[in-house]
Amino acid sequence: MAESPSWRNGLRFVGVLVAFAGVVLVVVAVQPRPAALQPGDTVIVNADRPGIAAHNSPAVAMHPRRPEVLVVADRIDTPEFSCSISRSTNGGLTWVPIELPLAPGQPNCHSPDVAFTATGELLVLTTATGGRFNQPVGVWLQRFQEERAQGAPLAVAGPEAFHARLAAQGDEVLVTWVQAKPAAAELPLGFPPPPNPILLARSDDGGRSFGSPVQVSEDDRLVLQPTVLFGPDDTVVVGALDLGGDRFDYEADHGGQGGPPSDEPWQVVAWTSDDRGASFGPAAVVADGLVPPSRLIVNLGPTPGFAWDLGSGRLYAVWDAGRDDARDVFLAYSDDAGATWSPARPILPRPGAQYLPAVAVAPDGRVDVVFYDRSADPADVLAEVTLASSHDGASTFVATTVSGTAFDSRIGFGSAQDLPQLGSQLAVLSEDDRALAFWADTTAGSVATNIQDLATATVHVTGAQGPRWPLVATGGVLVLVGAVLTWRSTGTRSSAPRRLGEE
Repeated sequence: MAESPSWRNGLRFVGVLVAFAGVVLVVVAVQPRPAALQPGDTVIVNADRPGIAAHNSPAVAMHPRRPEVLVVADRIDTPEFSCSISRSTNGGLTWVPIELPLAPGQPNCHSPDVAFTATGELLVLTTATGGRFNQPVGVWLQRFQEERAQGAPLAVAGPEAFHARLAAQGDEVLVTWVQAKPAAAELPLGFPPPPNPILLARSDDGGRSFGSPVQVSEDDRLVLQPTVLFGPDDTVVVGALDLGGDRFDYEADHGGQGGPPSDEPWQVVAWTSDDRGASFGPAAVVADGLVPPSRLIVNLGPTPGFAWDLGSGRLYAVWDAGRDDARDVFLAYSDDAGATWSPARPILPRPGAQYLPAVAVAPDGRVDVVFYDRSADPADVLAEVTLASSHDGASTFVATTVSGTAFDSRIGFGSAQDLPQLGSQLAVLSEDDRALAFWADTTAGSVATNIQDLATATVHVTGAQGPRWPLVATGGVLVLVGAVLTWRSTGTRSSAPRRLGEE
């Protein structure tokens, strides 16, 4: 039976439609997909500890055998110096406090740091403060099994030991600090003239004992906030902020009052050891000529961030510099264990201040940088928290806002003196499919209360992906089917034979 023209037209329409759908599917499927960041809800770590405390400067560690177990430590600046340790057993969804024994005869803890040994033993490093100006009176290390303290705290450093940090690898534990001269006890908010060097102490028994400290930095440097890292093989690197010629901040000539920052440029520097921290070579300059963004209080000063990609051997450093709209977060990297460094580059240049970056590297090599970001506020007051991630060795970044709401960056210790402190650092923990950011959030505070809560959020990460070949194949099949249907609609089939005698 002959096919009607309307039937052929309908078949042609269906064929063209199917072929067009196949072409669209192929075009979409062959396009590479960029990396994507999906932030989750903000969680307040100290929600079970209401009060008017100013929680900031987080440090985070993950259990080496149970990745769902996380520990975060933070310092408390008001109403009095203290610290807080919190533990999560569900990957950061909920948190409970860990009771930290105070060192014998000491009134408090401050500026804590945390790490896990290879066996899963938790190490908590704290600084006790006291005296006339609430200066450091000692650095102590406490070991934990699960949430239970093991034994008494161990003294690692004595009075005037500032900015203590630790790193652990296997049974080795390294602790660094700035050892100020005894005169620092009578100098509120500042250091005496140098030398006030960075020292490092090493333990080979999981932090149960430490050897005599070795000097890391040169005597003439005005160094603050050292960070220590284990690298490949026997390499250890210590990075720090060097105030260069800025004695105005270093010796607190500003008297703890806000005002114009120093014009003396700062540096970020690093020292490398090839014998597991037994000795160090001279400082390498990571970046110099840094414009001081503001006045600072040296014992609460900003911490440059460092992180090692042990897979590629690349070492990353981040910091902030510049003023007002030109205050940005910068990154540099080293491919030779800190001996030389790439030119510094801004991560996310845009109007408004960006500051206090922290950096971490996921097992797959992704680089995550988290920082405070005031670019969305024309008044440059309200801060958000931004996470920037790179899947190509820090050549390019994608970014997202992590914090749920913007908050007032003028709230914190020192607000009455126009030197508000949002802490010395943020923290970020990186896994292959997610990153956890930690920061001080002032949403619940005011300049009268100076309340800061320790906040965290999980950002789910999807890496850049190439063409989706199964969809490409499906699209190709649709194109072929559409072509066949279109050809079928042309009616090129041979006509039925006529019977003899028909005209």
